[in-house]
This record gives sequence, structure tokens and C-alpha cells, in this order.
Amino acid sequence: MAKFLPRLDSQTSFQLDFMPLLMAVVTDLQAQVTALHSIYLNGSIAYRQATSGVSDLNLTVVITSPLTVEEQHRIASVSQTLSRHYPVISAVDITWVLLDDVLSIASIFKWGFWLKHCSVCLYGTNLSEQFGDFEPCWEIAKAFNHDIAAALVAIEQQIRRTKSITEYQYYCRCAGKKMLRSCFMLVAIDGDGWAYTDQQCANFFLARYPNKVTEIERLFVLINGPQVPKKASIFMLSQFGAWIVNEFNNIERKIG
Repeated sequence: MAKFLPRLDSQTSFQLDFMPLLMAVVTDLQAQVTALHSIYLNGSIAYRQATSGVSDLNLTVVITSPLTVEEQHRIASVSQTLSRHYPVISAVDITWVLLDDVLSIASIFKWGFWLKHCSVCLYGTNLSEQFGDFEPCWEIAKAFNHDIAAALVAIEQQIRRTKSITEYQYYCRCAGKKMLRSCFMLVAIDGDGWAYTDQQCANFFLARYPNKVTEIERLFVLINGPQVPKKASIFMLSQFGAWIVNEFNNIERKIG
């Protein structure tokens, strides 16, 4: 019997602290984006496990045509305004994707899976209904992990360049979450479920790689603090990041 992955609850209300924010962001995007198709909530707010003042607002927004330069500027302003007016979140992270890309057969293991199992539709036509349930497979891991090497290099460069403590803490958080999620992707095909939280990612990964406890503890420091010196965060990116990339490539050579 196929072991289909779980879907996020689309019926239960979200945590009350975040409801005004969610209503505001939907209204703002409707007003600012001409080619808006649909809006999806991801991350800890979607899982109903968000922490006020700590969690990010993670959205996937599907559009029918690329954003204009003017719209990009307006959206940047909206994101900044939301962060200031709603202290329940620490940042706003919006992923933009074209409708044609979502519906492309080549993207089914990325966007099809993402909308079906990791998203809750807030507005518009719910595209997740166009996809069947997915089983754990290496194609999903590849769809989300193929950019790991380039992503870690980019984050390391941002860390090296920034002189802002706020930016540095944000980049450390991004680095930690990217590596932790990539660790889970290494073992995702072996599990019976899916990791939605940071701790779940760690639990799945350590069940397969129990000798990496120290590295996982260090990732949680990058994500949650306390702040570490730049050389420590860069060391994690270059050393443990390289291990993740190498392990991913090893599995890819075995599975293909």
C-alpha cells in the first residue's frame, strides 16, 4: 500500500495572534499585484506552531505574469510595513512563482508537492486540488536540495559582507534553516512522514546520522541564538555545509 505524505490542515483556524497579519497581507497583495492568481501560507504559521515575535511569515504567491518593476518596489514597501506594524513576526519571506511554472510537468515534484503537502491556500483558486497525493521519493528531495551548494555559497558571501548585526543574525538564521532542511531531505525518502518543523527535521536526520548531534546543535544556535562570531557561522557553512553537499551527491549517484 502506498504511504502518502500528510497534508496540512486547511480547516482549523490559525493562531489568533497571527490572524490580523494574515488578513492584512492578503488585502495588501490583492491591492498591489495585478497578475495575482493565488496566495499560500507556509512555515510555522501554517502548521499552527508559530512563536509570536520569533516566527517568519512565509508565503508562496502564484502570479500569471512577472511582476513589474513598480510592483516589485511596492511589494518591498508592503513587506517592510508589515514587519513594522505586526511585531508577531520577525520577517516576511515571499516566494513568487509563475502559474505556468506551477502547472508544468517538469515542476510537479517541486510546486505540485509544495502546494499539496506544505501549503494552505489563503486566497484564489487552490491549485493544490489539481495534484494527487505524493509519496516520499528522491525526486522531491532533489527538487528542494539541488541548489544547496550555490545557496550556501551565497549566504556565506552575505555573512562576510554585512556590517549590520540585524542582517547578520538574519543570515545566520537562513543558513541554519537551509542546512537543517537539507539534512532532512537526505533522509526524507526513508521516513513514513514529513518534517514540518525544525525539530522534526533534526529528529528524522539524527535517526539516520546519530553521530551528527553536535552539528545539529550548532545549527539550532545559528537559528535561535545566541549570536556567534562570524568565523563560527562561516565554519559551519564551509565544513558541515560541504558535508551535506557531498552526502547529497553520493545519494544522487546511488539513486540517480
